Amino acid sequence: MTEEENKTERSGQGLGKFQNVEALMRAYQELEAEFTRRSQRLKALEAAAQQPGREQPAAEAGEPAGDGAADEALLDAVRGNEEVRRRIVGEYLASLSGVPLLAGSGAGVTAPVTRATTLKQAGALALGYLKHQKNGG
Repeated sequence: MTEEENKTERSGQGLGKFQNVEALMRAYQELEAEFTRRSQRLKALEAAAQQPGREQPAAEAGEPAGDGAADEALLDAVRGNEEVRRRIVGEYLASLSGVPLLAGSGAGVTAPVTRATTLKQAGALALGYLKHQKNGG
């Protein structure tokens, strides 16, 4: 068997969907390049997440918006940074107009104290309290 025949015979075995060793090598190099790009993007996102107040780096040319892996990496980076989480929640709560919410520390709002001045009022308050308790309140 000549070397050329031996190479042809070997190229068809164990290469799966690839026609020959050159096609396999080309696919591997493309995969390696994509992996390198994603690793660099992940590193940039992690660095940005470690620096509060810094905007996220712009998306790379040719990178699709809403890339699942990049979104997950960003989500993990945000979850790991308490300052970023506080800012996001604070901005969200501030954007809710017309809804009184406590953002940060502070005392809650309580209902005004109602005091009975007569026995009839005391009975009505007690009955209201008991009905409220019975209904799961």
